[in-house]
Amino acid sequence: MQDARGRVARLDADEVLELGRLYRVTTSDLAVARRDFPQDQATERLNDLVAAAHALVYSESPTSGRRLRTLVSSELPRSVRAGWRFILVSFLALAIPLFATLAIGILLPEIAAAALPAETRAHLAERRLWTDIPEGFRPVLGPLIIVNNVQVAIAALAGGLTAGALTLYILGTNGAFLGTVLAVVQSYGMSGGLLAFTAAHGPLELSCIVLSGAAGLRVAWALLRPGDRSRRDAARLAGAQAVRIMFVVVPALGVAGLLEGFLSPSDAPLAIKIAAGLVAGTLLWGYILLGGRSFKRSAA
Repeated sequence: MQDARGRVARLDADEVLELGRLYRVTTSDLAVARRDFPQDQATERLNDLVAAAHALVYSESPTSGRRLRTLVSSELPRSVRAGWRFILVSFLALAIPLFATLAIGILLPEIAAAALPAETRAHLAERRLWTDIPEGFRPVLGPLIIVNNVQVAIAALAGGLTAGALTLYILGTNGAFLGTVLAVVQSYGMSGGLLAFTAAHGPLELSCIVLSGAAGLRVAWALLRPGDRSRRDAARLAGAQAVRIMFVVVPALGVAGLLEGFLSPSDAPLAIKIAAGLVAGTLLWGYILLGGRSFKRSAA
């Protein structure tokens, strides 16, 4: 694959045939590894190699409906699952500051309130939340929310190029801010209103933050621990996997932005908002956990 430098046309006829043979053998080995050793590091390494080879083998082929269906139904969720360790680290990098600042803010509400913007404090002093969005502004605000969330996700991914420092900073500051807001709102006795506002879009939005953080950490790990590859090749392979994660994150953020712009500030019953949040989160994680899996029954 190194000789091809991203294009099959750079290989001679014998090398193309050898590439096809090695690709078939490796994909077969990957299928066996996924079945027998799904959590092994060698399986993850094979997955990276097959992903890189697939991009090379099919780089000259036109996109077909069948190819697109395979990508969406199988390859994307498998790529996300392959980085479960990074997802776990990303979740902890968000959750630990969140719960730490929440606890500190409950114990020391004055200090927590001082960390919030002055406009937010002014709203709370008037015993009202800042989450009320006039109905006429919702068609405009919805797309703006989506753009902002996608920018945060891309920054978390790009933070991998800083050896993960920027990615961890984004996750940590977002978690700390959420914990601080929850603590301060709780001290004003208005946490119910905030939770009602976030019930519809919160599960999906937080999931996307964690997933984009995992994408950045995957790139960072390739740079820090490239193994027997060059850092350039390791980063390229990890980047391909990270981009696949973002193919899942960006549409999910679009749905979250629409929920936040239209359903969350509406007068819809709380039960509907909670149901929407649960359904959206379940669909996302159901797709990630179950997509591309084989559920064939063994013969009796």
